[in-house]
Amino acid sequence: IQGGYTQDCLAIKWLWEIVDTYDLATKKSFLFFVSGTDRAPISGLANAKFTIERFCADSEILPTARTCSCVLLLPEYSSKAKLEKKLNLVLQYKEGFGQYDIDLSYFWVEELELVEVI
Repeated sequence: IQGGYTQDCLAIKWLWEIVDTYDLATKKSFLFFVSGTDRAPISGLANAKFTIERFCADSEILPTARTCSCVLLLPEYSSKAKLEKKLNLVLQYKEGFGQYDIDLSYFWVEELELVEVI
């Protein structure tokens, strides 16, 4: 945990509460989203390095991941329900993100509607 979050932050507690409710297939999707693979390292998940960074204050921006370094960029959403909705959305559409050149002043939000960030 880095970049503005501590273990006691609500966003971190909510994240793990949400992930804990997932079935095995969805947990594998979460692992794939963050690391680029749905398989645990040969030495086990206990030895895997996984970082969660505060991406921004509450917004409509979706969680993002840097798969090469296993970093989850997590906005500090205002509610657990909002975090769950955004996380489920990125897990549903986890493949294909980042494969296209996009103008960074735009972000995909709410049912993949393209909106301009002001």
